[in-house]
Amino acid sequence: MSSLDQLLHQMSNLSELAWNEETYDLALARGLSDADRAAFVTKLIETARVGDTHAILTLGHLHATEALAVLQAAARTQDPWAPTARRALVLLGHGAEVVQDVANDAIHAPAQMARVAAVMDLPKIGGAVAIAALEQALADDDYAVRMLAWDGLVEAFDLLRLIQNPEGKRELTTEVELLRVLLASDIAAFVKMGIDEMRALTRRLQAGATPQSLGIAWTPNPAPELFTKIRLALFDLDATFPVDEIARLAGVARRSAELMIALRLDKQDPRAPEALVRLGAAWTAPALEEVAASPATSPELRDQLTHSVRALKP
Repeated sequence: MSSLDQLLHQMSNLSELAWNEETYDLALARGLSDADRAAFVTKLIETARVGDTHAILTLGHLHATEALAVLQAAARTQDPWAPTARRALVLLGHGAEVVQDVANDAIHAPAQMARVAAVMDLPKIGGAVAIAALEQALADDDYAVRMLAWDGLVEAFDLLRLIQNPEGKRELTTEVELLRVLLASDIAAFVKMGIDEMRALTRRLQAGATPQSLGIAWTPNPAPELFTKIRLALFDLDATFPVDEIARLAGVARRSAELMIALRLDKQDPRAPEALVRLGAAWTAPALEEVAASPATSPELRDQLTHSVRALKP
């Protein structure tokens, strides 16, 4: 069976495709002769017109400009496959034509995977509309969408190279990485901090501030041995947090260390409230209040948290 015949067989037997396959076999398609490719693209266009999402995305990945008019028309409809047509247009380099619709998909699409796909496309399109939508997507209820929105903003502002160490690895020594950890938390108060602060950061960048002027570029960890000590203490309930050493830190390093302790509230760690009070970590008070209000929190820990909040608040 020729490659073209195999591809046409796939198109006629969708049930044979894996559940997570979004396209027909791209490796086979990219190896077609010019004549067979033309025949395959013609068939893809034919089925794309009636909503074959595998065909639509295959056309995008093959950069089949012959399908541009069909995809543009489909992208502007209310048909269920319109978001997929918009994804194909992004692949073809025509995302700017539908950026408003992609932004709407990223924020309002009912299906989580539709929001994920749109959020991943926005940084490829770029521009003010895309950035505004990524900022809104930071507040998505779904963890995966929030993380992708953070990724998208980092890409849109070309920050990745600035927050990596000389070996090309990311470390928790920059404000940008700290905000990612906040966004990933299960504690809503921390998520809100991550949203608000990441939005404020990107808006300063949009206004013309440079990453260097904002002090968000990578710096070496000022106390790697201390952070190792903190990490070891996190999961040893008999250990005490090295509060006195943490108190000598400043800036992102200090807040990162405090956050590592505060995130133990997710695990109802009774050591965390006292350590945060000793550190004077007033910024964590909203998270302590939230955990105190949780029905899952024991009465003993709730009392401890309530006293800690009073001590931390002015």
